[in-house]
Amino acid sequence: MFNFEIFQNFDEPIIMLDGLKIAKANNKALEYGFKENFEILDVFTSKNIDVIIEYLIERKNFELEEKLYFFEFSDWRYVKIKFFDNLLYLSDLTEYVKIKEAKVNFTTAISHELFNPLSIIKANTIYLKDTLNENNKDILEALEDIEKSSNRMERIIKQLKVLAMLELGMYKPKIDIVDFEKILNEVIDELSQKLKSKNLTIDLKILNKEYKSDGFMLYTIIKNVLSNSIKYSYNNSTIIIEAYKDKIIISDSGIGIKKEDLEKVTQRFYRSKEATKMATGSGLGLSIVKHICNILNYKLIIESNYLIGTKVIIQF
Repeated sequence: MFNFEIFQNFDEPIIMLDGLKIAKANNKALEYGFKENFEILDVFTSKNIDVIIEYLIERKNFELEEKLYFFEFSDWRYVKIKFFDNLLYLSDLTEYVKIKEAKVNFTTAISHELFNPLSIIKANTIYLKDTLNENNKDILEALEDIEKSSNRMERIIKQLKVLAMLELGMYKPKIDIVDFEKILNEVIDELSQKLKSKNLTIDLKILNKEYKSDGFMLYTIIKNVLSNSIKYSYNNSTIIIEAYKDKIIISDSGIGIKKEDLEKVTQRFYRSKEATKMATGSGLGLSIVKHICNILNYKLIIESNYLIGTKVIIQF
């Protein structure tokens, strides 16, 4: 005979059911109000309670995440429910969900607070440019720099907000026809100082100008891959960017990646010894690219020869 006592000291609620009636409950389940001879409907309810009850009556195995109202607590809890072989397992996700929501709220609040002064800076820059003439060339050039920096800061704030949502699984791709040339020009402009510092040349082979994708995600992919190429390219070399209907390829003639490191470079915070010596970095760039590719169902292919160069392929 099955010994339910083995579950008594588990950290999560476990309940043995007889139809909708509670036959046995471990110590943790008792804290949630699961008492012997009570029915499930006496313990909790939810918006989808009918679905849960139907599964239990039909004794169908199921697993779902649900917001439940527990009468014992007089409160809602975020719970993962699993039903298998007359046993109901609960995992309380409330604290995790609250932390997740707090992170998003914090990022959103910071983004909002930064946008306000940034909007004023941009508006005043445009006003000053309109009031000056060609005789104020030096001032106009300074204002152009301020405007470019403001636009860059605006992009960064938007990226931080969406990246935070991406990390938390709360960003839904907005698929549309995106102008790849425009995205590429923005990325190159943003990385222009880094390109100049190493005297690098960009060779473009754009055979496809538009893609059906999420503009922000595609921008983030291109920026991270190109930024890596710049970091690990030799001075005075060339980076090739090719755009085809089914793929985008970014190739460099740089330090490359050793064979034993190739499978690890998309892991978070991973940096090879050679990469650490060559340039500073967080080790997050390619892991973000891989994460986004997975969301968009793209294939990320990295080919590299140590000391010769690297080719990154984004296959649609």
